Amino acid sequence: MDDDQTMRSMVRDDAYRVERVLADGPSGRTELVSLDGEGPLVRKRIPAALANAAAWAAAMELEEPLLPRIEELYRMPDQLVVVYEYVPGASVEELVATQGSLKPSQAVAVLRDVCHAVGALHARGVVHRDITPGNVIVAADGAHLVDLGIARQRSTTARRDTTTLGTWGFAAPEQYGFAQTDARSDVYSLGRLLGYMLTGVLPDAPSFDDALDDRLLVPASLARVVRTATAFEPSQRYQSAIQMADAAYDALTVREEPRAAEDAPSTRAREPRVDAAPKAPPYALSGRKEADAAAPRRFAQAPVLIKALVIAVWAVVVVFIAIIVLTTIDALTMEELGWGPAQYQMSVETIAGALAMAWHAYRLATLRGEYASTARPIRRFLGNCCKIVAIIFIAMLVSALVFPG
Repeated sequence: MDDDQTMRSMVRDDAYRVERVLADGPSGRTELVSLDGEGPLVRKRIPAALANAAAWAAAMELEEPLLPRIEELYRMPDQLVVVYEYVPGASVEELVATQGSLKPSQAVAVLRDVCHAVGALHARGVVHRDITPGNVIVAADGAHLVDLGIARQRSTTARRDTTTLGTWGFAAPEQYGFAQTDARSDVYSLGRLLGYMLTGVLPDAPSFDDALDDRLLVPASLARVVRTATAFEPSQRYQSAIQMADAAYDALTVREEPRAAEDAPSTRAREPRVDAAPKAPPYALSGRKEADAAAPRRFAQAPVLIKALVIAVWAVVVVFIAIIVLTTIDALTMEELGWGPAQYQMSVETIAGALAMAWHAYRLATLRGEYASTARPIRRFLGNCCKIVAIIFIAMLVSALVFPG
């Protein structure tokens, strides 16, 4: 850095007011700050020897709502300083501390959000390397992944990471010098995070494995997801965060044994759980069918574009059905119209098709079924409408051939 750059950075740094220190350790200092009375914001000071500016710069270009929006990135003589938005909410660590282990549906909902955020980082070649309960904030709009303090960009030539950092119990084995970290390293941490949410026990505790095997606490299907994600050998894990989210989402539908953690009293003493589970937004999870435990959103919580589309479709469908019904009544009462069996059947088929479109519009508004697990629910809805119209057209054609009168 030259003197002018240093001076500009120091002036900018001094413009922030420190409200309180959130964390301070070898990997950096994290502060809650404000600027000209606006905020709060989070300012993270990372030692130059540990900072990966390329990873932060890549994350800065992302428009992912479940990752903190990075406001500013500048260098000090011995530090990289990052300023990003503050996410209000409780961390997973705080939730487990106050209410005990999460219900499977809650844990998977949080996991899906975090997997989506991690997937966005991986798409830009960034490995987070510090997915822990303290770095996942459950807010009103979902679970946010924060603090990219030790994130790095994957190199195609490196054999191992240059710095061996991570949180013991959540960091993958390769983070300690065995190999270079990649997306599968974050999958390992995601598996540990899921196990912690389901059991309420830290992964490095001696009782963790026993808690994971407790069928009054953790369904066997989800325990298998945790063990697959945390395999020692990276090739034996899920190969992406989205693949792991798919597996956990599907595991909720498995009914191989009673869901005793929710349906029966546990022998473990735990604090009362909150009734409201974190809602999982409809992210790209391979278009899986909705799990029984997945909580749909209400119409009022749906995005404005979806609400507007649904209202428009319902209005068109109501008018369309009214016209067909009135036309059919006229045909029945006025013999001179000469309607035959084909016309009557076509009317019934058209009304049925319109009702099917209205039903799909309702499922879109509440994000149920396939609309709860696709990245583009509106496109899926329009595709379903096109299929319904095609079926109606074919049925009408068949009716006209069978009943030419």
